[in-house]
Amino acid sequence: MISRKLIAPVAGAMVVPCAAGLAVAKPFASLGVRSPALGDAVLASRLLQANVLIDRRVTLAGALAPTLTTETVTLQERLRHGWSALAHQAGVAAGMFQLHFRARHLGNNLVRLQVSGQDGVYDSPTSTLDVFHEVLVSWYGPGGRTACGQDLSATMLGVASRTLPCGTLVTLRYRGRSLRVPVVDRGPYVAGRAYDLTYATKLALGAGDLTELWANR
Repeated sequence: MISRKLIAPVAGAMVVPCAAGLAVAKPFASLGVRSPALGDAVLASRLLQANVLIDRRVTLAGALAPTLTTETVTLQERLRHGWSALAHQAGVAAGMFQLHFRARHLGNNLVRLQVSGQDGVYDSPTSTLDVFHEVLVSWYGPGGRTACGQDLSATMLGVASRTLPCGTLVTLRYRGRSLRVPVVDRGPYVAGRAYDLTYATKLALGAGDLTELWANR
C-alpha cells in the first residue's frame, strides 16, 4: 500500500552556491493530497527548481509530518536507465532532514523525493533541476545567412555552436537574467569560446563583447 507522507514547506529549502554568493531558488507549486492512512495529512512538496553549477555542493532541506514513524528520505534523479539516488538520509523521525549532493549531469534533469518507511512509500511529483557550467562566449552579426539556413537579423535570438545540432535549445544565465534560445549557426572558431551569441541574445542578456556566463549545454 502506498501512503502519502507530509513533506512540510521549509523556508530557503534549496540553497545553491554560485559565483555571487548564496542564491535561494523559487519553489515549485505544492501538491495537496488527502490520505486515508494519515487522515488529513497534506503533501506539500518543497523540492525546488534550482539553477545549479555542475559539481557544486547543494543542500536540500525539508521536514516530515509529526504523525510519521522513522523514515528514509531519498532524492532521486531520472537517468536513461531509470531513477538513481542522488542523496538519502535514513532514520528521519518526524522532523527536519537535509540532503547534500553534487549535480553531475548538464541540462534539465528530472528529480523527485522518495519517502519510505513502515507506512509505505511515496514518490513526490517530479521537478526540474537545471544544471549549468561556466562558459566563455562572444557575439556576432547581424547580417548574412546562418549555417542552419536562416537570415541573421538584428532581432534573431540564438547561439552559434560548433557541435550542437541546429535547433537545440540552450539555457543561458547572466547576472540574474535567463534566456532559452536555439542553436542557429556554427561557431565560434576561437579556442576557449563555447558559443557565439547573436546580437539580439547579447542585448537580452546584457552581455559584453567577451563574457563568462552559465549554460546548461
